[in-house]
Amino acid sequence: RRTAARCHENARALVAALTQLPGVTLAFEPYFHEAVLRLPRPVAPLLAGLSARGILGGHDLQAQYPELGNALLVCATEMRSRDEIARFALVLGELLAAGRAG
Repeated sequence: RRTAARCHENARALVAALTQLPGVTLAFEPYFHEAVLRLPRPVAPLLAGLSARGILGGHDLQAQYPELGNALLVCATEMRSRDEIARFALVLGELLAAGRAG
């Protein structure tokens, strides 16, 4: 498969997986390689939690675009596997759930 098509396919799979999590929504459409997601909690601690589990989770947009609130820029290149995308969603879901419980 061509690289650009695979990147787009992975980005769509990542957005689909992450927006299934409670409180996670897509901020803008359409998108291609990168997408902005709104999260129900501050992004920085979530990125730290993802990083601690070996996941590069994206870019916190709070400093550049505070009007977006808890916004996360994500992408998934052609190098990402379906299992990696599923793990990202699983771990982010765990972090979000832990924040709700605590």
